[in-house]
Amino acid sequence: MCGGSVHTVRPRTFCGWCALSAGYIPCLIAVGLIALNVLPFHLCFLPMLHAACVVGNASIFYYYYSIVIMVFAEIMVYGNLYWAIFTPPDFVPHEPWAEAPVYQGRAVSENPYEVFDLDRTGKLRYCGACRQFKPDQAHHCHMCHRCVYRMDHHCPWINNCVGRGNCKYFLLFVGYIPVGAFHIVLSTLYSCVFHFPDFFGQAMTEEKIFSSLIVILSMVFSTAMGLCFLAFAMHFVCMAYQGQTSVSRMIASKKQADELEQQRKRAAEDRLFYMFDLFGADQRWSRMLLPFKPDHDVRRAPPGYAKRFGGSVDEYIVSLV
Repeated sequence: MCGGSVHTVRPRTFCGWCALSAGYIPCLIAVGLIALNVLPFHLCFLPMLHAACVVGNASIFYYYYSIVIMVFAEIMVYGNLYWAIFTPPDFVPHEPWAEAPVYQGRAVSENPYEVFDLDRTGKLRYCGACRQFKPDQAHHCHMCHRCVYRMDHHCPWINNCVGRGNCKYFLLFVGYIPVGAFHIVLSTLYSCVFHFPDFFGQAMTEEKIFSSLIVILSMVFSTAMGLCFLAFAMHFVCMAYQGQTSVSRMIASKKQADELEQQRKRAAEDRLFYMFDLFGADQRWSRMLLPFKPDHDVRRAPPGYAKRFGGSVDEYIVSLV
């Protein structure tokens, strides 16, 4: 936001620290909204379910099942939110990108990396702010003041860019919110029907009106949040499967037909590259669905990846070994 992020700003004054801290206010709001979604489950629903277990209307196993699934979803949401905020999105280094890269193998340069995309004027993509050339799928963020590999967008809710370095954590963050939200809705609704005798008939009685109203509003709020974030997560996954980001999709909509045809020919390769950026070389389900750090060792990358999306010259040399 207004003060940058911990990845781009090193304040030296009190005012600088205040400006940096102000950028994380939306992050605190996000934490509060998530807490607003889960606290009624813990403070109202679970005590009601425990009381139903005591009188024999519900199983104690269902009670602990509800707790375990909810705690797991909360850990995944808050853990991935933390890593999405504090993991650098992977900025493009000045060296060797201060030198012009190779365009489709047609030139020799001190920059060994190859690009396939040109700007609107048919020239190599150059960032005037960073004074360096851009790899394919890299874009300049005007909030971070840096060029970011595989930039999707700058998200104010994490005060960070979503790029190659943290896109997995961002996807898991938005993906586990529906898991927790729909667990709240389904488990609460199931108990209201089968565990709480005549819940909807007695919900508005004077002694139960407050807790019952909180439970009902919690289901409504969780349904809305779950549907919204499910749509967002599915959109993110669909674009990743197509090898696109939000920025590249917007740019593609303005390209000429011949440029789009070239891009379609590289679609399968771009999909492999994006999956590597998103999940790393080890793409077992157990590692993809949990917040393990992706293995971005270029020696294990898909063929052609290191030549286009490496960072330093040293990385390129390592990829050849």
